[in-house]
Amino acid sequence: MSTLVEAAEPQLSLDFRLANGLRVRLVRQPCASLAAALVEVGGGSHDEPAEYPGLAHFLEHLVFLGSRDFPDGEGLIPFVQDLGGRVNASTRPHSTRFFCEVPAQRLDDALARLLDMLANPLLEPDALKRERDVLEAEYSARARDPQTLCEAALAWALAPGHPLADFHAGNAASLKLEEADFFPALRGFHQAHYQPGRMRLTLVAPQSLAELMDLARRLGGRLPAGRALPEPAVRPMLPLRAGRLRLGLPSGRARLLLAFALEGQVGGAESALGYLQSLMTDESADGLLARLFALDLSDAVQLRLPYVYGGQGLLLMDFDLVTGADCALLEAELLDWLAFLRAASPWPGTWEERLEIMRRKAALQAPLEAALAAPAPTQADVRALLEQLLPERLIRLETGESTAAPTLQASGFPLCLERLEVPPAASATGDWCLPAANPYLRPTVPGVMAISPVPLLPGLASAPGQAALFLRWKPGQMGLPRGLAHGLQRALRPMLGAAAQAGLEGRIQTEQGCLALTLQGNAALLSRVAGDLLPALQVPSLRALAQGERLQQEELRRLAGELPIRQLLQCLPERLDGPHTETPAVLAPEALARFWWQARWQGLGVGELALGAELPGLPGSVMAPAGKGGRVWRQLEMPGSEAALLLFYPLAHPTPEEEACWRLLACGLERAFHQRLRGELQVGYALACGFRQLGPHRGLLFAVQSPRSPVASLLEHMQDFLARQYASLARLDQGRLQALVGGLDLQLQRQAASFTDHARQCWLDRLAGLPPGHAGRVRQALGTLQPVHLLEQQGRLIAGLSCHALANAAAPSPDWHISA
Repeated sequence: MSTLVEAAEPQLSLDFRLANGLRVRLVRQPCASLAAALVEVGGGSHDEPAEYPGLAHFLEHLVFLGSRDFPDGEGLIPFVQDLGGRVNASTRPHSTRFFCEVPAQRLDDALARLLDMLANPLLEPDALKRERDVLEAEYSARARDPQTLCEAALAWALAPGHPLADFHAGNAASLKLEEADFFPALRGFHQAHYQPGRMRLTLVAPQSLAELMDLARRLGGRLPAGRALPEPAVRPMLPLRAGRLRLGLPSGRARLLLAFALEGQVGGAESALGYLQSLMTDESADGLLARLFALDLSDAVQLRLPYVYGGQGLLLMDFDLVTGADCALLEAELLDWLAFLRAASPWPGTWEERLEIMRRKAALQAPLEAALAAPAPTQADVRALLEQLLPERLIRLETGESTAAPTLQASGFPLCLERLEVPPAASATGDWCLPAANPYLRPTVPGVMAISPVPLLPGLASAPGQAALFLRWKPGQMGLPRGLAHGLQRALRPMLGAAAQAGLEGRIQTEQGCLALTLQGNAALLSRVAGDLLPALQVPSLRALAQGERLQQEELRRLAGELPIRQLLQCLPERLDGPHTETPAVLAPEALARFWWQARWQGLGVGELALGAELPGLPGSVMAPAGKGGRVWRQLEMPGSEAALLLFYPLAHPTPEEEACWRLLACGLERAFHQRLRGELQVGYALACGFRQLGPHRGLLFAVQSPRSPVASLLEHMQDFLARQYASLARLDQGRLQALVGGLDLQLQRQAASFTDHARQCWLDRLAGLPPGHAGRVRQALGTLQPVHLLEQQGRLIAGLSCHALANAAAPSPDWHISA
């Protein structure tokens, strides 16, 4: 039976079930240029055979490695990569998700590959051995990941015997390929769970519902029906083994995780989480975050629901602690606020406004995010969740830096974990009220006028009423004060938070030694927010500004806890132009005024803007630095880390023809890079390759992290890869060239049709010193490319005359210029 529902926006949805048992949900987004496919399989890590921990996660990896109709090299990952789309998967306790996003006109081809790999994976013995090494490397990295270790510690605190505390990640020791029973167990798990009666397919696309229904029936109907399985019994989460713990981590900021063990009616917990999160992360003066900040307790909070099944759940509230914060007081404030929310139900006025905010957010979601999103909550869902958030269900986990030896294992990971006494309950400090109405939800602004002297480019006819504003300040002689961006972000959080709820994204941050502000969304709203925000930048709260240096240090500590390759990727843009001058923090109004007076800015408006004729107090303008060429090696110290290396080859003079050629090279190199370094050489599982722009510089980026090869070997592998690709390009036929051109053209066409991508590209072109319309000329140049052009540019990469390296080790040879 199917149901047809029309939403407030021109979007339709349809739910039905095929004869073979496959459940289908279709969502039409008429204005989208992309399409998403999601398959949720009803089998996960808690359903795997106990003798082979990690088997479900292992199978999630294996199905990508070739299937009956699409052998290795023709499957979903290379197909999506060639189109510049997104593809991934995740193993959960009782389900496994596979999802992708591609240009809408290629949805049929993507879905055919997705369903075939799930139903008919090859599972070849050699592939199993290679992928087990990948899982071993992944396990090694996760054993140092703060989020993984925190969730393992919380699982250990549940009632003994709950499967959350069992090992499910998988590694070389648990995946015993040599045992005779392993492969039958793998096949048996696949046959039992990867069948249509235990699958749900979601398609989100601009095609009509009739077209999407035909596609789902045509491809989904081919899957052979399987037999029904009984739902597994769940072990109790309560009573808790421990109510308070301290976890030592190798690095990272101080955090407090407050986790509630949910048992009972939690079927709508995922939907209710959206409403709770909207209130909990609200930046207004009357909200929880403002109170915690005023009491010097916490800077931010994140909510997660890593487990929900069979009437159970684990809800995590992850607080960034201010140094020296009283955790007992923070807990008391939270519990008092939750009690207020329970008593304030049905939240008159606030409930309707929050639903509108969530609807606006959903209307702006890309197809993939829409496919993954939970449905809208009901008041009954929220009340049921709040009734579970009680002190007796609470696990308190404090984290701090430690180099001590592990004391126990949980979820298969070694933990430095200490059980603590639960302190006496503290007293909360004041009265609560529901958030005031958001002033930005319905802005009214008079007619549109140009901004002077900020250049203004037109928007898109397909996105009326959308606008973007980009501003970047280059410091004067006094340099960039430490923590200034963080302090300004802190001061502007209430304004930017309210704007984000209304549909305008804004951020202020440091970029290449400059201060950068971005506002993007509804044009009328942008005009009003900019009118409020630009003056506030020059007279922010001094208390917030004084927190900037501390917040910057907290951000650096957070970064130190990330994987080495992520640390390098985050630091590379700042390092390309060499070290930037950083001066003492600004704490007085006079010093801040002096910074603004000395700063020189450049900016760009895109779309329909309605600002005043001048930007007050922001004199002058400056072009972005050109940067340096040559072979430059920079080292980032990461004691005890796995080897990680980035190579960035800048495109010195990006003419449309050369840029088109480099973008096309990137399309071909990305697939080959993963296949060579991960599949054939097995040097590591964390890789990146593609065409990127870092500040004013655009070019090709290669990145790899390895648990078994030093940086010198990684450099050799990457240089050898480039040489090998020259030989491959020499054999490139016209058919393969046209396939690459077609895929890249679809990417560029999609970007040109999206206002967000269009505006961002206009700003990147300006930063790179390129004229308006450059992106369109790159598309035109694609049609003129021949294999000889690719060979010529590949030769430039191999020569490496201009290359920026960033690694966590010293340069392996003297022919690099060493830079800070």
